[in-house]
This record gives sequence, structure tokens and C-alpha cells, in this order.
Amino acid sequence: MSSWTYKTAIPLSDEQYSRWQNLLESRTGISFSQHKSIFQKGLNQRMREIGAEDVERYYQAVSLVPDGVAEWMQLVDRLSVKETSFFRDQHSFRAVRDHLIRQLSLEATAKQSTLDVWSVGCSTGEEAYSLAVLASDVINFLGRELYLAIYATDISSSALAVARRGRYQRKNISRLPQAFRRKYFRSCGDLEVEIDPQLKNRVCFVQGNIQELQQLPKMVMDVIFCQNVFVYFSRERQHFILDQLVEQLKPGGLLIIGPGEVMGWQHSKVVRSTDSAVQSYVRMA
Repeated sequence: MSSWTYKTAIPLSDEQYSRWQNLLESRTGISFSQHKSIFQKGLNQRMREIGAEDVERYYQAVSLVPDGVAEWMQLVDRLSVKETSFFRDQHSFRAVRDHLIRQLSLEATAKQSTLDVWSVGCSTGEEAYSLAVLASDVINFLGRELYLAIYATDISSSALAVARRGRYQRKNISRLPQAFRRKYFRSCGDLEVEIDPQLKNRVCFVQGNIQELQQLPKMVMDVIFCQNVFVYFSRERQHFILDQLVEQLKPGGLLIIGPGEVMGWQHSKVVRSTDSAVQSYVRMA
């Protein structure tokens, strides 16, 4: 183990920090302009892991294309925020449930054969599986014959590896309704549970960058769930991405973003919910 592991990290100068920010934003769209300490923590963590001691040399290494691409992706993985939990924002999930019940009860959707949901920035999978549980519960409640497809994307390869495994600490589901725990999770010993295989097969995890939507498969969705994603994007980039997401909503489709996460955005094709606890938009027919 490198002795540098125990050295105190040297703070980045303003000039160094600016160059890192420019590189990060140009490649990923992410901006840590208001979160320098979070950025430096992730940078230091990755440098310790590989025994790198010189910030300038490391910057030059990850800047190289194609030689530095693999290491660059490892760094981005360390910088990405992975804090999540099952049904993390109850107001938002309740809004999704209420919307699906209303929408799938309409005569206009009687011939609809699939229910398509997208978890954007799915992290380690709890959000995507929560959406799968909720949507499956709504389908059963309404007695509809629908094929459920959950599409989940994230920039972090390590987070996606956890998500695809679908195995979590038992304590992580302790607050879920007992009916959900019994129906959608299986025991894996005393400490862990795993997602029921039938439900797990309904979720497709794909690595992708939200600012490169044009490189992802073209889809139209009933629900796009995009919370805790925009906090590290500039306002201009937030609005640009949201405009693109609207185009991937079905008529009557629902877009959910984090409360207060984006300010000043409007779009002629959507109507915003009047519920102050949820920032959601419905695409007009």
C-alpha cells in the first residue's frame, strides 16, 4: 500500500480547480462550481486508490484521449453521488402511483399493452426497483394486462453493478409495507434480501450520460423519474436536458424531478402539478 494513503491531501488552487471543472463539465455536463469540497474528496479518493501523488500529472493523464479514458471513467465514478434508498421521496412516489391509476383507468389507454418507466440516475438500483414495485402494484390493482418495462440509467459503472445484482441489506427494506416485502423480495440469509426474479427481469440497467440522450435508444415513456440528478448541472444545461426529456414522454406521460431542484423552467407541451410537495409535469395530448 502506498504511504501516500496517509498523507494529508493538498487543496487545489483556484487555477487547478477551474481547469478540472472545465474538463468535467465539457465531458459530462456536471458542474461542482458550488461544491468544491465534494469534488476534491472524490478526486483525492481516486488518487489514493491508484497511488497517484501529483495532481498535475494525474490531470494530464486523464485528459489524454484515448489513453486516459478508462481512468477518467473511474474518476467520474468516484465523483458521482450514490446516496439513495427504496421509496426515498414518498411524495413523489405517491404522485407516480396516483398518476398511473388515473391514466391507466382512462378509456383512451384501454388498448395500451406496455407500461414504460424510466429511472434517470438510478444509482445502485433502489429507485428503479421501487418504481417497478409501485407500477406492478398499480397494474395488479387495476387488473390490467400490461407488460411492465423499467429502463434505468446511470453514469456510474460500479453503482450499476450493484443494481444489476439486486441484493440489499434487509434493514434497507424495513420501512416498506409488509405486503411489498413479502411479494417482491426474497430472503438471502439473515442479513440480505434480493429482488424477486420476475420483477428483476422487468428492469434493464444501462450505463449512460444524461447529457448525451441522443446516444441512448429512442424511447417514449409513461413515466420519467429524474430526481437528485440536476443539482450538479448549470441552469442552462438543466433546461436543455428537460426539453429533451419532454420529447420522450408519451401524451399524458409524467415527468418527476426533485422538489426545488430546477428553477425557472417551462415548456409549452407540459402542465405542472399544483402539488407544492412534488415537482412534476404531465405532457399534454
